[in-house]
Amino acid sequence: MNDLEKKVVDLIAEVLVDVNKENIQMNSKIVEDLGAESLDIYDMIALLEDEFGLEITDEEVEKIQTVQDVADFIKDHRKAS
Repeated sequence: MNDLEKKVVDLIAEVLVDVNKENIQMNSKIVEDLGAESLDIYDMIALLEDEFGLEITDEEVEKIQTVQDVADFIKDHRKAS
């Protein structure tokens, strides 16, 4: 796991307080495996936007399913800026 992936896991663990950080894997599905609800997802997106200086649209949020998807999105949008 690289530094970006570790940071993404830390931020997800910060929002999903009922999930043990050790159980968050890169292939974990955010809703199905980690139990995130709508409010959790929007809290998570707000944290990610603040941390990485990105804007994530509702359409982009709908495409993000796994922890890896989050890391890939950030990596791709960092390159674009």
